[in-house]
Amino acid sequence: MSTGDAAIDNGTFRCTLQVRWADFDQFGHVNNVKYIEYAQEARILFVRSRFSRFGLGNLPQVVRRCEIDHLRPVLRDSTTVDVEIEVVHVGTSSYQIRQVIYDAAGEVCCTLRVVMVAYDTSTSSAVEIPQSVRHVLEAAKSPVAIAEKDADG
Repeated sequence: MSTGDAAIDNGTFRCTLQVRWADFDQFGHVNNVKYIEYAQEARILFVRSRFSRFGLGNLPQVVRRCEIDHLRPVLRDSTTVDVEIEVVHVGTSSYQIRQVIYDAAGEVCCTLRVVMVAYDTSTSSAVEIPQSVRHVLEAAKSPVAIAEKDADG
């Protein structure tokens, strides 16, 4: 459902996702729950893009928190959306990302703040982020996030 133009460099990750006919509601815009699906699909592409080239495979993780701000609707003239992901903070067992969803015209439609937790599937509990993964996440931190952290002290 996505195109193959996902960026693989450090910093901001960006991918393009297909908007499906079934994503629209009776009011002619993308239903609000679809934004969560777009964000999830982009996170999967982000993890594959950033970690697989280092032999880290699929990082077991779960969403701990998701905050979403709907700013404007994605209308029927959008056949794709772009999703940007920036790593904002890396903790011991979790990391926070900022996601921005753009419509086909490049307008910001939605922003999300998501906390992801490294997860052990055998114990169903949070675990420390492996050092190799931490290095990749730290390299992906956005300059904006670093400046915000510096401003906070």
